[in-house]
Amino acid sequence: MFNKLSSSIRKGISFGLNSGVITTTGVLAGLSQATNNPMIIIITILSLAISDGIGEGYGIYISQKAGYIKDKSSGPLISFISLLIMKIIICMSFLLPLLFSNDLKYFKNLVWPLAWGIFLLFILDYKLAESRNEKIQTYLIPHTLLILFVVIATKISSNILSKYSD
Repeated sequence: MFNKLSSSIRKGISFGLNSGVITTTGVLAGLSQATNNPMIIIITILSLAISDGIGEGYGIYISQKAGYIKDKSSGPLISFISLLIMKIIICMSFLLPLLFSNDLKYFKNLVWPLAWGIFLLFILDYKLAESRNEKIQTYLIPHTLLILFVVIATKISSNILSKYSD
């Protein structure tokens, strides 16, 4: 099915999923160390989904227009829309545990953000590797290292800065 999508839609979906997972996991890793208020988490992730989705979507639109000067197709617009939709869906999906409980335990210990993020990236990596007839490790290993680096860096930064607040 991934192969049957247009190139523009694949670009938007891949970019939106990748960015949504990495940025949301990083934001949750840092923010969950600094607050016990679920509403702050919800508002932050919603703001991230909208602002980052629009910013990155328009960025992909402009970069495609700049990269292919003579292209008058709707491809860049389709990439923009598919990225925006995917980014919002992915970012908001990280809030699923809050539908069942206001306890931030799974956010603070990073079990949920890491498990969900790696699961979503696995799906993307599997579909991409399958469509290109490549091994999944080509994408999954770098993705896993990136997400771990982002989580560790943001959690450490947040913990250090939290000591200087109040």
